[in-house]
Amino acid sequence: MKTYTVKSGDSLSKIALKLLGSTSKWREIAELNDIVDQNKIQVGQILKLPSISEPQPSTQKSDVVIIEEDPKVYYQYQNDPTKRYLGTKHKKGIFRIGSQNTEKFIQDSPTLLSKLKLSKSEINALLATSENEGNLDAVNTWDNSFMSFGMFQWTLGSGSNPGELPALIKLVKEKYPDAYDQFCGQFGVSVTADTNTIDGFLKYKNKKVNTSSEKLFFRGNIVAYRFAAAGMDERVNSVQILHAINRFNRFYFNKQSKLGGNTLFELLSSEYAASLFLDNHVNRPGYLFDCVKKAITNVGITFDQLKNGGDNEEMAVINKYLKVRETYKRGNGSPMTDAKNRAAETKRHLDEGMISAKKGSFISNRKLR
Repeated sequence: MKTYTVKSGDSLSKIALKLLGSTSKWREIAELNDIVDQNKIQVGQILKLPSISEPQPSTQKSDVVIIEEDPKVYYQYQNDPTKRYLGTKHKKGIFRIGSQNTEKFIQDSPTLLSKLKLSKSEINALLATSENEGNLDAVNTWDNSFMSFGMFQWTLGSGSNPGELPALIKLVKEKYPDAYDQFCGQFGVSVTADTNTIDGFLKYKNKKVNTSSEKLFFRGNIVAYRFAAAGMDERVNSVQILHAINRFNRFYFNKQSKLGGNTLFELLSSEYAASLFLDNHVNRPGYLFDCVKKAITNVGITFDQLKNGGDNEEMAVINKYLKVRETYKRGNGSPMTDAKNRAAETKRHLDEGMISAKKGSFISNRKLR
C-alpha cells in the first residue's frame, strides 16, 4: 500500500488533489487512516493512500458474499477470492465514503449526460458543491434515517417520515427501467404511488415501508452492497447528477415572501451564488431564505436595489451571507455544518475560474427538461 508523509502546508484536500487527482478524495484518505477531523493532521504524519483501482459491481442474487472483520465489512464474489471493501461498522450500521467521484464521472461521461439536457452552468454549480458532499457510491446505514445513499446522501427518512431516496429511485425507474430492475426490482424493492419528485416511501415485497421496524431491513449489509453497486453504475450516476441539479427547482425559481415576493434567482444569479445556495439547501434547507434576507438587510439595500443592481451589489450580499450562515440557527438547532470550510471549497472553484461571480452567469436548462 502506498503512503505519504505530511509536509508543512498540506491539507487532506491538497494531498488528495496532488496524489489522487481530486480534492474530494480526501474522504477516502480520512477513512483509511481513521481521521475524524480533516483539519487535524500533523507534519511528519504518515498517511496510507487508497487504491485507485475501480471495484467491479455485481447484483446477481447469489453472487455476493458479505464478510465481517470488525470493524471493516467486505464483499466477495463467489467466483473471485478478492475481498473488496464495503464499509466500516459504526453504531447501528456501517458507513462507506465510496470511490466514485462526481467530478471524474462528469468528465468521463459527456455523451451520457448530454441526454439529460443539463446546462454548463448547472454542472459548474454542482461541481462547486459536490466536493462538500459524498461520492456517488457513498452509503450510510448507521443513523436514524436507516439508509443514506449517493452524492447528496438521500435518505429513507427517519421513523414514519418520508425520505428523499425514494424520489431518486423513482427517477431512476423513469429514466432507466433496466437499471431500476437490476438494483431494486429483482429484490422486491419499489416505490409507492404517492412518491413525488422530492420525497416518498419505498415498498418491499409490495408492502409500504413507513415504520422504523420495516426500515430496519435496509440497514442490512447486503442491501448496503446493492446500493454501493448502484453507485458504481453509470446509468444510476447520471440520474444522481440530474436529481441533484433538479434541486434548484425547489428553492431558486419560486417567489418568496421573505424575499419581497422575488425569486432568489431574480436577486442573486451568478454561478457563484447558485453554488453557495445549493450547498446551503443540501445541508440546512430551512435556513437558506432567512440567511439571504439577513444578509441583504446587513448590506443595507432594498430587494429592488439588489434586483436591479450589478456585480458589486451581488458580491456585497454574498459576502454578508457567508458570514451569516456560519452562525445562523433556529431554536435548539445547529448552524450549517462546517460552513466556513464548505464556503472555502466553493471559493476555490471561483478563484480557479471554474465558476463565475458575474450577475446573470447562472443559466438553467430546467424548461428543456
